Amino acid sequence: MTKRGFSLIETMVVLGISVAALVALVNLFLMFNAIYGYQQAFIASAGSAGTTMNALEAAILPADQVLASHAFSGDAYTSSATTLVLELPSIDSSGALIVGAKDYVAFYASGASFFRRTEAAEGSMRVSGVKTLSTTVSSISFTYDSADFTKVTNITTDLKMQATFKQQTMQSHLSGQWYLRNRQPSP
Repeated sequence: MTKRGFSLIETMVVLGISVAALVALVNLFLMFNAIYGYQQAFIASAGSAGTTMNALEAAILPADQVLASHAFSGDAYTSSATTLVLELPSIDSSGALIVGAKDYVAFYASGASFFRRTEAAEGSMRVSGVKTLSTTVSSISFTYDSADFTKVTNITTDLKMQATFKQQTMQSHLSGQWYLRNRQPSP
């Protein structure tokens, strides 16, 4: 007669191997989950820093001038170390200038968010409204080459982004300097 089934020792060995494999699998999952979260926080920080700097460059280079202040639908924005207000020539969808028309753009931070507010002239290819450029700003500063905004020809931006995941902080720090290409000297 033959014996059927497993002995107690065989069952315990299989159970021990299964538990060890399960613990290793759970640890692997937790480790990859932590790495994924860290990478997502890094991407949020670095990605929004790049997006913000690109948006600044796209507005500053074609700007006619930095304005001391401008009212957008009743909300006034004043150029300072943390706010930038620009006047840009209006262009239509074919890229031609719209004579006598101007678009206005303000960049400003509120808490950890950084915004671009646009007021486009009628017929301009730019779209009026507010766009959130980042939600991970820890600091931003604008430096102008003149205290008189009518004489500003270049702007230096220092931008720091910060994102946190499980007590780990990821930071991005970008700086840029741009010259207003369309700047016309004041008489």
